Amino acid sequence: MIDTHCHLADRRFDRDRAQVFERAHIAGVTHFIEIAHAPEIVPRAHALAREHPNLFLCVGVHPGEAAAVPADYLEVLRDHARHARVVAIGETGLDFYRNRAPREAQERWFRAQIALGDELGLPLVIHQRSALEETLAILEETRPAAGGVLHCFDDGLTAVGRARSLGFKLGIGGVVTYGHPALDDAVRDAPAEMLLLETDAPYLEPEPRTARRNEPALLGRVLARLAALRGWSAEETDRITGENARELFRLPIAGGALPPSGSA
Repeated sequence: MIDTHCHLADRRFDRDRAQVFERAHIAGVTHFIEIAHAPEIVPRAHALAREHPNLFLCVGVHPGEAAAVPADYLEVLRDHARHARVVAIGETGLDFYRNRAPREAQERWFRAQIALGDELGLPLVIHQRSALEETLAILEETRPAAGGVLHCFDDGLTAVGRARSLGFKLGIGGVVTYGHPALDDAVRDAPAEMLLLETDAPYLEPEPRTARRNEPALLGRVLARLAALRGWSAEETDRITGENARELFRLPIAGGALPPSGSA
């Protein structure tokens, strides 16, 4: 399995990060995309990438950080995004639920990152909360050339169709185990080539929830629910979502058995 969205540089993993990676590999998670969504996280994410050859990076400005990041950070972000291990820009988008930054600042950084993705040929990792219509409207206006993924997808069939027309994929994580009928229908009917696995660790632990943090070792719970909704075997689900991840992020890894983190 490929975890296409996690935050393993988060301080909540400081005490047992090595064990988190070990548990993930035992569970069958072999590759990770680490989301470095704020300036202070990027150095820690790069350090993780140096330690783990099977970890790739996504760099950007989360909408909640949009008011705190100086305008000249875009040049710094451009330099970060040119690193060989960076495979995407983000997570970027709009969050009108928490409203931790003014909406105009969120949109300004969203549009700047769309342009940066186009400039560098990188896909986008999209965060939206209580802002689906506004987010999709900007994406439909700008038509990002390299596509991207709607992270933490929790919407219905209409959003699937609009995402497909943009060349976007759907990040399927712990929310799919929570029993939302509209999401279940969307996941059942979405084109197979749109589906990706993700955890968003340490957030959004899949059922059965324990009120503890999420981690990549629990990605199998998401795979099992996706397989049940689609009527696929676990092996087929792993193969399809893995192919989708490699295609979107241009991951330099082959299908089938993948080497453990730390292998040459």
